[in-house]
Order: sequence, then C-alpha cells, then structure tokens
Amino acid sequence: MPENSQLVVYTLELCPNCDLLKGFLKKNGFAYSERDLSSAESLTELRVNGVFVNEAPVLQIGEDFFTSADLFPTGKLDEKHIAKLILGD
Repeated sequence: MPENSQLVVYTLELCPNCDLLKGFLKKNGFAYSERDLSSAESLTELRVNGVFVNEAPVLQIGEDFFTSADLFPTGKLDEKHIAKLILGD
C-alpha cells in the first residue's frame, strides 16, 4: 500500500456489502478504520469531498473515495480492482 494511504470504510449497521468489504480487507491484511455512514459527521465529511451516496459501503483510500457502485460493479465485490486501488497498481 502506498505509504500515505489510509483506508477508511464508511458503513451502516445492517449492511451485507459492508461486511463483504471488511472481510476482504481483513483477509488480505489491509488495516482500516471504520466510520458510521449514518452519522452527521461522516455525511458532512463525504459531502465536503464531493461524495453523495444513498448506500454503503464507501471506501476511502487516501484522498480518493469509492462508492458501492465502484466496489460492486456487477453486484459482486470486485476484489482484484480493490486490491489494485489499495496497492497503487
């Protein structure tokens, strides 16, 4: 992972896709922090960064944000694409 990249997963309490993303990150040894997408603070932070979403998860890698549509383009977690994003390939 690029040195300055920090992973943040914006999640909701009952979110199967959030669980899939977090499981993938854990399985592959990617450390991340978690934020509650339903909190006003998280929503404000996302909006300030130009991210307007109606569903979770959202993955932040450094200063870049990836929505559920980016992470699950065909309805399944795109593990290869996510790994490339994290590793900077």
